[in-house]
Amino acid sequence: MRAFRKFFESNLGWALIAGIAVGAAGTLGFLQTRVPAQAENGTTSVLTGDELELLAALDSASAKLVEQVLPSVVFIRTQFGEGSGVVYRPDGYIITNSHVVGRAQTVTVLLGDGREVEGKVIADNQDPLADVAVVKVEAKDLVAAKFGDSFDVKPGQIAIAIGAPFGLPESVSFGHISANGRTAPWVIGGKAYLNMIQTDAAINPGNSGGPLLNYRGEVVGINTIINTTTGANAGVGFAIPSNTVRLVADQLIANGKVVRGYIGVTPENLKPYEAKELGVRQGAIVRTVEEGGPADKAGIKPGDVITEIAGKKIRGEQDLRDAMLVHKPGESVQVKFLRNGQISTVSVKLGERPDLTAQAEPPMIRERNNNEIQPRPRDEQAQPVTLGVTVRDLTTEERAEYGSGVYVTGVEPGSAADQAGIVEGAVIQRIGRTRITSVEQLKSVVSRFRSGDTTTITYRYDRNGVTATVTQTIQF
Repeated sequence: MRAFRKFFESNLGWALIAGIAVGAAGTLGFLQTRVPAQAENGTTSVLTGDELELLAALDSASAKLVEQVLPSVVFIRTQFGEGSGVVYRPDGYIITNSHVVGRAQTVTVLLGDGREVEGKVIADNQDPLADVAVVKVEAKDLVAAKFGDSFDVKPGQIAIAIGAPFGLPESVSFGHISANGRTAPWVIGGKAYLNMIQTDAAINPGNSGGPLLNYRGEVVGINTIINTTTGANAGVGFAIPSNTVRLVADQLIANGKVVRGYIGVTPENLKPYEAKELGVRQGAIVRTVEEGGPADKAGIKPGDVITEIAGKKIRGEQDLRDAMLVHKPGESVQVKFLRNGQISTVSVKLGERPDLTAQAEPPMIRERNNNEIQPRPRDEQAQPVTLGVTVRDLTTEERAEYGSGVYVTGVEPGSAADQAGIVEGAVIQRIGRTRITSVEQLKSVVSRFRSGDTTTITYRYDRNGVTATVTQTIQF
């Protein structure tokens, strides 16, 4: 028994405890309800004392870990909704999602010790890449959560989500990291979701803004969105990596806004075979380069592996994206990259990021095979166009069902929309590659086209009880 205790006092022992803790509660419940197994000699198989002690240790470790973190998790209420948050600094700074606070200037915060206080919102609603906001409360004695290095997150690791799903504070769910580096296929409220951590820990409405933890109780992500057809958890949730969250929060606290540099590449993590072929362990491989962008001007090409920016190692996609939060537009940075087995260094003058959410057509890019996508020359004398529909914004219930889009209340006969097969009751979700989130955004996107332009339109509609999603070419 002494050796048993020494094992659980070691790091390996605690890692094992955390690793198995996810299933401990389910295991105990199963043991209490199942029919006892019969051994070959007809005797009943029962748990040994050591086995029961192991389960008790797992149960206790799980509860202690949650107890350690709960004081740092808060419940946030606004005039229009509610969500979660996590204490970032003891002097009253709390991190949440910007979609939780919306455009509110103040919110009500229920702290972990039961106090209810007013919080001042610090958010940059113009930043298209970070659904992160900070709430400042007048308190000096808060228990700040510990933040871990989200780059170390790997599929299969323990994941713990804490928050207030459906308005139920201090709710805890266990699961695993399902994947990392996910790009969620939505633009919601003007925010794009890139390089997210995917988890199967239960995340529901109200969990947004709360922490995703590792087995050490460190925050590795901020729970943000779910992929669901019902509006509730379906086992596919996404969290913003903690490394990104901290950089954004620090900018908001210091400056009240988020400023990003722009390098003009599409980075990805190296695939295992690429790392082996290229003889490199870490780095961000460049998939595409925007023509005329900062990287293109500096001579960076698709297939290059960026390993360092301004003297800081780039381990993968997350590091490269986060570097743009450290370096500002107009700043020149030294970029080290690998090409054909040779290391090169160039100076890149960073630019300003284009508006991702308003861009109806992608910028011309040069892909790895150097084929170019040429935009069709535009006749500047061509007349503005209309889609030929009347629309309204989605209700809360419709948004839960469809995710994003605008509801079609009428279609003009013979219009571009009519010819594309759009009918009353359809939900327009995308024009070209731009996801539509509001009536105003749809108007803005359509205004960029001229008579004779061609693009695609994606919409959903119900017919005879069956929901179909259609992508159709449309000519204005």
